[in-house]
Amino acid sequence: MRINKLVATMAIAALAGGFGSAANAALIKTDIVMMVDESGSMGNVQANLRNNIGQFASILSSGGVDARYGLVGYGSSTVAPRMLTNLTDSASFAIAAQGLLVNGGTEPGYTATAFALNELDNQASLFSFRSDAIKNIIIFTDEPSNGDTVARGAVGTLAVTLAIADQLLDDNNALFNAVLRGASTINSYKPLADNHGGNVYDLNGLNTTDQQVVTTFVDSFAQSKLQEILDFCTLNPNDPACQGGTVPEPTSLALLGLGMFGLVAIRRRREECRLQAAA
Repeated sequence: MRINKLVATMAIAALAGGFGSAANAALIKTDIVMMVDESGSMGNVQANLRNNIGQFASILSSGGVDARYGLVGYGSSTVAPRMLTNLTDSASFAIAAQGLLVNGGTEPGYTATAFALNELDNQASLFSFRSDAIKNIIIFTDEPSNGDTVARGAVGTLAVTLAIADQLLDDNNALFNAVLRGASTINSYKPLADNHGGNVYDLNGLNTTDQQVVTTFVDSFAQSKLQEILDFCTLNPNDPACQGGTVPEPTSLALLGLGMFGLVAIRRRREECRLQAAA
């Protein structure tokens, strides 16, 4: 456990502009599926996600994470979740995100979670998860899960509930994060984040035209996500996703100190980024 914590520390030091070749070492693989609400109030969120996915991806890459990105739209006029892109790079993700809609009003987020994990009955579009990558599910919405019916997607012939979504995340050993707004929305998804290594973040950081606010949010969110991935491998050192490249041992106590400083800074950022539940 102590050895893996050191690995995490050194990876964060690389993110902070640390030591040579370690900054380019791909330590951990992760496949991230982002689920985006397609209701009428999500236009700014969709645009800001599309325009800033490169910044988010750069922070993960600099921290030693080999990430791919998939996109699910849910809650449009067709209601059922749909794949806009399979797992790909951030540039292709940004192009695919231009296809997100804002014409819906029913948001079956639990069903979308099952879809993102390839777990719906008779699901046609499947994400090509790597066998040695951590699965990450991230939802962006301002509404609690609603309209989860069998017609919109079933698991074992049953409509998807919170309990079913929770079990599917557990079965897939997946991380879950939620970027939300509103007390009822938080109540709907916070149990999934709490149970699966994630956090709840404030959607207002993306639902704005103030680009400074957006940039600050994306930076904090990405660094928090990086720390969650590193923590996963600290807790699960034998997971296939955590068996990638190696980090050179530090050559001095000063270098180790730099890594520890980076770890503290990231943890502070992570705490600052936690959503304060509000109506």
